[in-house]
Amino acid sequence: MKFLLVLVGCLTLVSATGQQIQFVFSDSTTIPHTIDSLRGISGLAIDPATGEWHLVSDRGRHFVFTNIRSIRDLGDPSRLSVSEPTPYWFESIRYDSQSHAYFWTDEHEFITSLLYGQSVRDSTRQILLKIPLPSPNKGLEGIALTSTGALWVAPEAGWEGQTRLDQDTITFLRYANPTLADPPVERFLYPINRCAFAQGDERVGGISEIVAVDDQRLLVLERCYDSVQKRVTANLYLATINEQTHTLTKELAFDFNRQFPGNVCNLEAMAWADAGHQTIVVIADDNFRQNQTLRNQVIVLKRQ
Repeated sequence: MKFLLVLVGCLTLVSATGQQIQFVFSDSTTIPHTIDSLRGISGLAIDPATGEWHLVSDRGRHFVFTNIRSIRDLGDPSRLSVSEPTPYWFESIRYDSQSHAYFWTDEHEFITSLLYGQSVRDSTRQILLKIPLPSPNKGLEGIALTSTGALWVAPEAGWEGQTRLDQDTITFLRYANPTLADPPVERFLYPINRCAFAQGDERVGGISEIVAVDDQRLLVLERCYDSVQKRVTANLYLATINEQTHTLTKELAFDFNRQFPGNVCNLEAMAWADAGHQTIVVIADDNFRQNQTLRNQVIVLKRQ
C-alpha cells in the first residue's frame, strides 16, 4: 500500500509538471506616440509586487511605468516615472526579486553581451557573457529567470556554427547561480523553426524572447519576417526540459497568425503580468518606423 501511494504521488507530480499549457487571446492595443521616445521596444520586465513595468529599447532607452491597470495606460505620459538613456542596445531585461538584480542582453554593432547589476545604470555591473555576433543581427535575444533564481539564455538563431538554415537545433544556456564569481553553465539543445520562405538573414528564423513557467518549463517566442509578403509569422511554444538528455522538447501554446484577430507585428518583448503566471504580455518593436508590421503593438494572452 505504501508503494502504491508513492507511485500515485509520483504520477500526480508528473501530470502536474507535464501538463500542456495553452493560451487564448485576451486584448490588444497600439500605443500612441504620446511619448516621443517610446520606440524600438525590445524588452519587458513586470514586477507584480510593485506594479512597475520596465520597457527597454534596442537603442538604449529605459522606461518605467507605474499604476498600469490596462495596457492602454502605456500611452499615458502621467504613468511614466522614468525615461532615461543608457549605453546599452537592449534585447531583453529581467528582474530577480531574490538577488535584487537586473539582468539584460545588449547587442551593439558586432558584439552581443549578457550583463547584470543593481540597476541598468549600475557602474559596477558585471558581464556574464560577451561574444561576437554569431550571424548578422542575431545575438543574445531572450533571457528567463526561474523562481529558484536560475537564469536561461537563448540566442536569436544559434551560436557560431549553429545559424545555418540546415541546422535544426540550437543551444540554450542555464546558469543555476548566475551571480557567482565564476558561475557554472549548462547547455540544452532546443529544436528551432527555420524560415525557408523568408529572405536573406531572416531565413534562419529567430527567437525573440523566453520566459520561465517554472523550473522545468519555458515559453519560447519564435517569429519570422517575410519581406516579400510584408508579414510576420509568430508562435509561442512551451518548451519542457529533460535533465537527463539536456534537451528541450516543444509544443505549440499559441499561434499568433491563426488565433490573433489581426495582423501581428514584429514581436520582441514578453513578460508575465502576474505572480500566478496566468497572463502574459507581448510587445512589438516598431524599429522606429510605422507600417503594417512595425507598430507599438501590445498583446495580452490568458492561460487556459
